[in-house]
Parts: sequence; structure tokens; C-alpha cells
Amino acid sequence: MRLLRHQLDPKSRRILAAGNRCLAFGLMLTISAEVLRHCPAVFHGLPTLLIGLAIILLFWSARRSRDYASRF
Repeated sequence: MRLLRHQLDPKSRRILAAGNRCLAFGLMLTISAEVLRHCPAVFHGLPTLLIGLAIILLFWSARRSRDYASRF
């Protein structure tokens, strides 16, 4: 499924951008193990939280865009 940004309403675009940012930061924290090596609980919890939040936001954005497209 391909979502074009100009086909989304502004709120769906913001949700999509937030989901992409959470995904990027979660993956960067997972890849860079040296950054939070001194605190393993934070190192395992924060990337997991960010990736989980990204999944929720991206599904929410896709659902909003589907509902928005069906109105026309």
C-alpha cells in the first residue's frame, strides 16, 4: 500500500511524521549500543517503547488515511 503525503489530511500527516520519528529514534538507540551502555534498563526499555509507539502511530495514520479517503 502506497500512501502519498498530499492525499492525507494534516492531522494524519502529523501522526505519520511522529511515527516515523519514533521509529528512527528507536532504531538509532538500538543500533548505537555504546550510547546507553551504563544503564541497561533504559537501553532496553526506551527503544522498545519508541518502536512500539511507532507501530501504533503508523497504524493509526494508515487507518485515518483510509477513513479519510472513503469520505470522498
